[in-house]
Amino acid sequence: QERLRKELKYFFMNPCQKFKLRKRKPFKLTIQICKIAFVTIQLVIFGQHNQNRVAFMDDNISVFRNNLMNNESRLYTKDEVYSKINFLRQQYVKLKNSSVGIYGYLQEQPTTDCPDAHPSLASFDSDKLIGSNYMTPPIYMCVDQYMQPQLDCFYFRLINLDLKFGVRTVWMKNPGSLYDTDCYNVYIQVKLNNQDHAGIIEESISSQFALSPCRETQPKKIFFIVFLFLDAFIIVTCCMSIVLCTRSVWRAQRLRRSFERFFEKQHERRLSWWSKLEFVNGWYLLIIISDILTILGSIIKMALQLQWHGTVNYDACSLFLGVGCLCVWVGVLRYVGYFHQYNILVLTLKKAMPHVLRFMVCASLLYLGYMFCGWVVLGPYHHKFRTPVVASEALFSLINGDDMYMTFEEMAKTINNIMSPDKTIIYLYTFISLFIYVVLSLFIAVIMETYETIQEWQIDGSPPQSEMQKFISEGADNDVEFNFNSDQYCCCCL
Repeated sequence: QERLRKELKYFFMNPCQKFKLRKRKPFKLTIQICKIAFVTIQLVIFGQHNQNRVAFMDDNISVFRNNLMNNESRLYTKDEVYSKINFLRQQYVKLKNSSVGIYGYLQEQPTTDCPDAHPSLASFDSDKLIGSNYMTPPIYMCVDQYMQPQLDCFYFRLINLDLKFGVRTVWMKNPGSLYDTDCYNVYIQVKLNNQDHAGIIEESISSQFALSPCRETQPKKIFFIVFLFLDAFIIVTCCMSIVLCTRSVWRAQRLRRSFERFFEKQHERRLSWWSKLEFVNGWYLLIIISDILTILGSIIKMALQLQWHGTVNYDACSLFLGVGCLCVWVGVLRYVGYFHQYNILVLTLKKAMPHVLRFMVCASLLYLGYMFCGWVVLGPYHHKFRTPVVASEALFSLINGDDMYMTFEEMAKTINNIMSPDKTIIYLYTFISLFIYVVLSLFIAVIMETYETIQEWQIDGSPPQSEMQKFISEGADNDVEFNFNSDQYCCCCL
């Protein structure tokens, strides 16, 4: 019994208490501090590069929109459809020579059945870096056949007409850039939308960028090795963190089984479910999740640097590194909570979370009711309620007091001649009054009540204890100050 008490007591000590008792160095804390520093540096470097990459892609999309699209975004007659296809063909042919960017043509498969159309195969000495094999683009759009009157009968069946083009471009970095040159295959799609069959065909353009190896190998910069070493170091650090946290989780479950057997034998009843949860350290689980995400993101980042194209992409790397860094910073709250002056946020969130979740369930029922009502009643007439998602965004903005006057003004102008404006005003006023003056006030009151309770516990020093806490407190030694569960009762002070 005394041995079990000592094991439980030592396990639930924080690093400060363990160091005072056995002079044990906080290895997990040291690893977390190193990891948060290097992961943040990695994220800043990658984030800046990713922003520049997205800016490069946006600029290219503007080039395609300016060269391939004219001012007309809606087509009303058949002649306009034929003219549009002819215009796209001509602009695509002139793209390489007319644009100031670095572009080449890709060999694409035909997108329409044109038996008399043959692509031009005239090869030329293209730029070695881009590696384009075609001076004249491979055109498979037999525009002359579109002008034949016998094709007019297909318009009532036409839903979408997709025109696809392929170009190749290169992202030339500045001399002072830390990264090497990247080559992209760009797949452009012009969509003529006739889904509504309302006599109007709407056109839109989209493009997809895919990394591809450059034909001419460029010399690697010195920063290439530095970035690979940083990624490898972070992967090793995260692996060590996973091993240490997993070991702590396993030890906690081993102690739980021992204490559960002792409790059943001593009190002839099973240990409560909430007492069992005290052996599950959510901070360790969060750190393990962050380590896994960071390892995956670092592996993808290394693959991108090594130009393993076609297997990974920047979006997946951004997702893993971003969420992993978020979990790393949130996990540091565990160690900040050891200090009495800074742990009030962690304690309040931990104590108030069950009450907040129950309150959010009730509030969400009211919110969903207003959302669906606004979508059905106001959606056909007002752009802020056009879809359920847009309606939810508009109502959430009203809760926070954003764009409130403009919503009332636009509502009056849009619905004045269609339906009674009094109904819309009643809808908006009841929603704003209910959620701002009632729901938000009650939400704040729930959190404030928990905050005041935590303050009373810290002042009185007598918080409620579970069965395990009482068992440990019965044999508390006097050689070192110990307060069970450092997330609740801190012994470290600045």
